[in-house]
Amino acid sequence: MIQVAQILFILSVLVILHEFGHYITAKMFKVRVEKFYLFMDAGFSLVKKKIGETEWGIGWLPLGGYVKLSGMIDESMDTEQMNQEPQPWEFRSKPAWQRLIIMLGGIIVNFILAIFIYSLMFSTTGQKTISVDKIQKDGLAFGEVGSKVGFKSGDKIISVDGKKYHDFKFVSMAVLFGDKVEIERDGEKLELQLTDEQKGEIIKKEGKGFVGARFSVNEFFIDSVGKNSNGIQPFDQIIGINDKTIKYVDEFFDVVRGGKIDSLQFLLKRDNQEIIVKTKIDSTGKTGLSLKSIKLIQNFSFDDAIVGEIAKDSEGEKAGIEPGDKILEVNNVKVSDYKDFKKILSLVKPNESIKLTVERENSQIELDSKLNKKGKIGLGFKDTKESEYIVREKLSIGQSIPEAFSQTWNMFVYNINSLKLILRPKTGAYTQVQSPIGIARRLPDTWNWEFIWEFTAMFSIGLAFMNLLPIPGLDGGHALFTIVEMITGRKLSDKAAGYVQTAGMIILLTLMALTFGKDIYQLVVDKLL
Repeated sequence: MIQVAQILFILSVLVILHEFGHYITAKMFKVRVEKFYLFMDAGFSLVKKKIGETEWGIGWLPLGGYVKLSGMIDESMDTEQMNQEPQPWEFRSKPAWQRLIIMLGGIIVNFILAIFIYSLMFSTTGQKTISVDKIQKDGLAFGEVGSKVGFKSGDKIISVDGKKYHDFKFVSMAVLFGDKVEIERDGEKLELQLTDEQKGEIIKKEGKGFVGARFSVNEFFIDSVGKNSNGIQPFDQIIGINDKTIKYVDEFFDVVRGGKIDSLQFLLKRDNQEIIVKTKIDSTGKTGLSLKSIKLIQNFSFDDAIVGEIAKDSEGEKAGIEPGDKILEVNNVKVSDYKDFKKILSLVKPNESIKLTVERENSQIELDSKLNKKGKIGLGFKDTKESEYIVREKLSIGQSIPEAFSQTWNMFVYNINSLKLILRPKTGAYTQVQSPIGIARRLPDTWNWEFIWEFTAMFSIGLAFMNLLPIPGLDGGHALFTIVEMITGRKLSDKAAGYVQTAGMIILLTLMALTFGKDIYQLVVDKLL
């Protein structure tokens, strides 16, 4: 529900301010505004009230919103008034330059909103970047597809198409947008060129997560092993393979992704002691250990961890655990980290009761729970400690405004590059386009104002970009015809404008149906699985 509330809040802010841009520019040029609606009122509206000449309302269908101007064919598809003589207060009676400003009013407000939010954030919470220098100090880790297309764990990305990046959140997408990637490997500079097919494989299988920070093996432990564990146990830490000590967990995954292996010698840390385990390797797991059956999980301190999510109808939910709770003890035993927590639970039999001591709003409370048949309680945790790779710099007002303009421009260029990628069929990027349903599922389960406003600014730029596209039915389509009129001196007839608007609405509704359908289907599939 929190995800739904967040997306509705963000959409409401963006739609109201976008439409206000059209409204205020229309009023500047004395154009009558007949309706101002948040969301679409197809058939009926949830709320409506007429104030002066304008009907203000909220529609039932959360697909944008609209401002209905007298003398204009828009989303309402009302052509009746167009058969009458033009009136001075109508949109069609105004000079082309005024009509163009009215059409671009919503887009302008979207850009202003993004700049305002970024300026405010940079001067209060600070400008937050993921430091490229910090995250790739010891190189980067690449997923299976990233390794397959030519990257190697330990590589550093120097530049993409000659451009260097300081904020890592732009790097992974820059690789997909760009043509030439300059990397540093073992002190030597190399150049990689990815094909559209390779980019498509990354997008389909790993997305932006194809590259990330390298993590120390000391931060991970074995959560589970297959049937033929051959001496390897849960909670062991892998610190070496075949007489070679490994420092990063990606080195283990490189072995897993390697060629055919008959046997391996593991150097493990178990209960603070190092032991050696030799095991036969069998990819099927029938006669030996299957490397792919080893599940590694990242450890984290419970000093900074809170309950982030609770599975529906889980034992944790029945016990009364709430998001934001901090687990202090299990059965009167203090837990210092996630590994401790999992270890204590592993000693409890399924369906057996446990006592949890949690901290909630600076008070300690005790809750009685139990484990389900699979020995789980159904809790997901969130580490509240900010990543060591994040750099925050609080700016003055004078510094934050130009930085906000720069960030807005960078995000606008990001949208342009995203569209270019989508229009290259071999990349398959078009399959990743999401409706508000898909976007809502990516939002956090807890209310976070910093995230919401940052997401609102990003979404506002995306909305401005989308509306700039010269597609009939969008602001960009109306603006294009107005610009052509200003150049040629010839205006599109009302009849032709009606046909164009109808065609545009059919295209937009078809695209919306496809994206909503895909996300609803995925939602249903995920629920069933």
